[in-house]
Amino acid sequence: MTYTVLRGAFVIRYADLPRQGPEPDGDTVKFLPDDRDLVEELPLTSGRPPKLGAHGVSVRLEAVDALETHFAGTHQELAGANAARDRLLASLGFTGVKYFPSAPNRVESADQDKIRGHVLSNGVDSNGRVIGFVYAGEAVLPVDRKVFVDEPLVEKSVNATLLRDGLVYAAYYGSLPATLRTHLADISRRARLSKHPDGIWPRATADPEGPAEVVDLAGLQQLVMWPKLFRRLVSYLAEGNASLDGFDRWLRADPVNRDDSLFLLDRLEFGNLHDVISASGSSIALTAWPEDFIIEPDPAPVGAMAEAPGTPATVA
Repeated sequence: MTYTVLRGAFVIRYADLPRQGPEPDGDTVKFLPDDRDLVEELPLTSGRPPKLGAHGVSVRLEAVDALETHFAGTHQELAGANAARDRLLASLGFTGVKYFPSAPNRVESADQDKIRGHVLSNGVDSNGRVIGFVYAGEAVLPVDRKVFVDEPLVEKSVNATLLRDGLVYAAYYGSLPATLRTHLADISRRARLSKHPDGIWPRATADPEGPAEVVDLAGLQQLVMWPKLFRRLVSYLAEGNASLDGFDRWLRADPVNRDDSLFLLDRLEFGNLHDVISASGSSIALTAWPEDFIIEPDPAPVGAMAEAPGTPATVA
């Protein structure tokens, strides 16, 4: 598939507003594009335009899901969450990064507030973030604005590095081309089997190899599990639910914001998030690995444009 080449700089601290700066994590980083029009012209997979401000736009790394450093006032196991974030920033070239003690997700100082890099993108997600493969340094490509992304080019991305080193989970959306998805799935499976001690896999739970026991939010935050499942559990527990017996019913009650539409690769049929989760009492687990299903992007709101003017839709 052809991707748009976005040249610019990754930004981790605003010199003019350091305490209001971005909060980089293991799969999201701020990017200041050289050409804002290229960002505005990206396909809108869920009908929402990019949130492009004076300081740039957030880039959501394609195909990976890192443990949450911060989500709705909570977090996942911080050792794994911070390791993914630190590797992402180091891979982009940032050094000497220190965080505010009172705001541990905001950068207090670093050897560089911003650094040159580039993004290969084929769309914008439902939160207004650019979806992309990210790379350090200037783009050395034979074309100016468009490039065909193949497996060797993906191998050079920071996304692939994070998967290969076992620091993140897979998360494959319908806008990712099948050939790239298959290649990245192989990388993720190899990392999971190798269980590198510096990665998340030796501590992973709530998956086909064994369930997690979740009795409260405090305990949940110490676990390593697929971040999308964690996010759903945070919302479920926040509603006062003490048992997971009602989790399946709770998911099904909202097919857009909870029970994501999936394509199940082992069955070659469509389903929903509840089809790959088993939950009862205090026990919960994925019944399929994240490489084995595709998450469909959120539908466009009624009346919204499903694509940017003059560009093809990318929803598979």
